Amino acid sequence: MKLIKTLTLTSLLALSTIAMAQVEWLPAGNNDLQASQLERSARNLPASLHHESAPINFAWGPEQALQGRPFNGGPTPAEGDRPQATSRGYFVDVTGAELARGVELPLSAPGAVIRVSALESGSRLSLDPAALRLNMNGRPISADFGQGNVATGRDLRDQGMRVPEDSLAFRLGRDSSAGQLQLSHGGLPQDQALVIHVHEPNSEWVATLSLPRQNFLSGEALTFDLGIGNARQSVSARSVQAVLVSPDAAQTWPLGHARNGQLTIAAAPMAARMQPGAGLYEARVYAETEVNGVTVRRDLSLALNIAPAIARFNGAVSKGRSAGLNLNLGVETIASGRYQVNAEVYGTNARGQLEPLAFVQSAAVLGAGRGSIQLDVDAGLLRSSGLSAPYEVRNLMLLDQGRMYLLEQRERALHIAR
Repeated sequence: MKLIKTLTLTSLLALSTIAMAQVEWLPAGNNDLQASQLERSARNLPASLHHESAPINFAWGPEQALQGRPFNGGPTPAEGDRPQATSRGYFVDVTGAELARGVELPLSAPGAVIRVSALESGSRLSLDPAALRLNMNGRPISADFGQGNVATGRDLRDQGMRVPEDSLAFRLGRDSSAGQLQLSHGGLPQDQALVIHVHEPNSEWVATLSLPRQNFLSGEALTFDLGIGNARQSVSARSVQAVLVSPDAAQTWPLGHARNGQLTIAAAPMAARMQPGAGLYEARVYAETEVNGVTVRRDLSLALNIAPAIARFNGAVSKGRSAGLNLNLGVETIASGRYQVNAEVYGTNARGQLEPLAFVQSAAVLGAGRGSIQLDVDAGLLRSSGLSAPYEVRNLMLLDQGRMYLLEQRERALHIAR
């Protein structure tokens, strides 16, 4: 009898191990979005704006989702191309008094396009091409005010540019060159706030600012790659000022500048005032260097999304006993709300290759603490696909519906043995 009990217990443990091994998490990818820890408090979070409270689940085949477009054979990437900004120009803030005395603008190539604007609309400034004075490296030069080479603010707005009507844009003439341009314009109120935009379409020197992905979580380290170069070489920035700006522009955080050109902040911040869909954070970078005695100045900005780390998959997963494919995914959250899970489910064809089987979306209201959300592909969809185990769940996403946050994303998430 004792032997029978021992064998029975051993058999049950073996069956339990097999059942647990039916579904397993795959190792996180380098570019996956995943919180290592959650925020300690939900005090600054906005209220969830969700209205639906009943749990829902939708699953559909790839032929519906792709709408006749060919499938590319691989998982939908967690992120597409690296977010990147490029620049051949910069901005300078001045007053009317400073512009009357003359403003020094470094140029790295001839033919620069320059725009002078009031900082805000409604100033009723009279920016007159005849009042401009231009000196390049100490000698007077001309601006090209020929057809199509000068534009007022109204002209620019008619072309879709969001600039104040109190603007004047022009291209430097053929006698311009690289070096120091002195720009002056008299007759303006001394305390008038103005901005000068310098764009160098003919310059070979381009600045770039990039991130590995678009979406981040609070507390996560941010690393931007900053570069200045041409088709032949890269050069180091001589001076860099860089800040991260909150969506409402009320807060800024400095970015550190490393010797390798990277800009970093140890932990992505969470803005003091947050509203659902309030907008994106923005990195603003002001860089300058010198190449063969020529100053190259560049300004860049790059938008990114930072969501507060308020929920994550907690590692718990189980497979239901329904005739279809049913998964219960454990979720840990510090704030109640309506959470959504998106997933792509792949199945194995007769040649042993994975193919897309279904796209699944599910949502449920969860309270603070631990809960679960169910993903379900019904038996009919499984049969009609002609695919079988092993299955794989890819591009798994966890979202906060009521606050519009992307909280987790895994390119390859789960392996389902049978």
